[in-house]
Amino acid sequence: MFKAQTEDKESLQALAFSLRQNKGSDITFDEIKNAMINYNAQPYSVRDCCGIDETKLVPRFNNWATVGDEKDVEGWINSSMWTANAVIGSHVPSRGDYIFYNTIGDPVFRGAFKKLAQDVVKNAKNATVRRVYSIVSEGTGDKWNPADVIAIKKDQSNKVIREWENFKKGKPTYKSDTTIKKENEKLLKNDKNNVSLNLVDDMGMLFDYNQYVDDLYKSNTCIPISLKKVAPTAKELKEVTTPSVLIKKFDHKATQGIEDSINLDIEITSVDYKPDAMKCIVNFKLAGESGHFMDIRGFESSKKVANVQMQLQKGTAANHGKATLPAFSLITILSNGLRAVNTAKKIRKKLFGNIIIPSSPDHKFTDYQLFNRYAFNRTGRFSQETISDDAKLWAEYCNQLSSDKMSVSKFIEQYNKKLGRNNYKDAAKYLKNKVQSYEVGYVLDKGKGKISDLIKQNIMKSVYSLAASKGFRIFGNKKITDYMTSSTYIKVGG
Repeated sequence: MFKAQTEDKESLQALAFSLRQNKGSDITFDEIKNAMINYNAQPYSVRDCCGIDETKLVPRFNNWATVGDEKDVEGWINSSMWTANAVIGSHVPSRGDYIFYNTIGDPVFRGAFKKLAQDVVKNAKNATVRRVYSIVSEGTGDKWNPADVIAIKKDQSNKVIREWENFKKGKPTYKSDTTIKKENEKLLKNDKNNVSLNLVDDMGMLFDYNQYVDDLYKSNTCIPISLKKVAPTAKELKEVTTPSVLIKKFDHKATQGIEDSINLDIEITSVDYKPDAMKCIVNFKLAGESGHFMDIRGFESSKKVANVQMQLQKGTAANHGKATLPAFSLITILSNGLRAVNTAKKIRKKLFGNIIIPSSPDHKFTDYQLFNRYAFNRTGRFSQETISDDAKLWAEYCNQLSSDKMSVSKFIEQYNKKLGRNNYKDAAKYLKNKVQSYEVGYVLDKGKGKISDLIKQNIMKSVYSLAASKGFRIFGNKKITDYMTSSTYIKVGG
């Protein structure tokens, strides 16, 4: 059975875009499926505008369409069809002669951002700025721009890609018509709702890069497209109608992103400590709408033990994105929420007494490496030798953080199930997921941790902004500081 990877799905969307552009009208399910099976038989105009790794993807398309799971194939072909038909002619000009790239995002487009961010880490005068950029420069750079497919006008593509490479080398030819200093002066003169706004000076060349990407978008030269799978609602399925495709533009030119953030309305409604699961949920309202939540749990492979992450979503769709524990930690510190973390540490210290809990170099919460030792070290202070005795202390710790929502007896019962016949890795991951997720939930739980509800709301706003690829900004009392602004793109689906 063929199992489609992320690259397959994104490249299929690029193919659907190219088919739709070439046809000049809505494409069908069968047209996409036939193109998957007989890619090389497609017109040159289709293949020439499909910026995928053909050597790798063409045989994979064929395998996916012929021996893949039928429901999976049907779901992704439909999603690609609906997306292509909705985007081409509305947000991407019909018959615009674009190349739809899936091959240049990480190495070139986001690659330039990562290099610029790494330069900020090396050269910024402000230590906080250096720490922020050490976080946002990790991974793929999708917190700067999450585009999965990038549409570039065919006759401009070489020029655009060459300039991205110039930015990557630190020698762009593009010069913005404004500067951070000028924009901050404008913000100072035009305080909105008595909120002070500020872009950090050390953004430097990244500010120019954002301006360049936005200029390309405004001129319809380059359109970054972030994708989520489109699925019909129960009503649409029943009525056999085409599902609505949500398309939203994120305009981050100059100060637009930070100005928009004034109106970000988030209210934490509850924290669910999930006694029966290895995670914690923070429920919140977004613009008055209920049903949004932050799912704090481990996302690592079965072979690893690593930090929990925060996935923000509504319903079953992971439509807001993820944030890392180091990012959450830094946001908590910059938002004046460290007292909550320190209060939790005092609880832990009282339980463990003279046992020294190692600190993490990346964040202020319990270090995942400690649980890694439980999993793989046979002897030592934190090892397979001590894990079961320590589990009782971690059980009491989670019980206190959750205000008895997680009973000690239930914790130990579930731990023992994970341990089974000396399955130390699964037992350690259970401890890690419970401890780290509860520590995060504790920071945001109303009435806990000795920080105000306003600080908790501000932390949540910052985490949401980062996870949703809107930027790295800190919300203070009547002040918002923008450390890293995201780039302009359109988001489809989700």
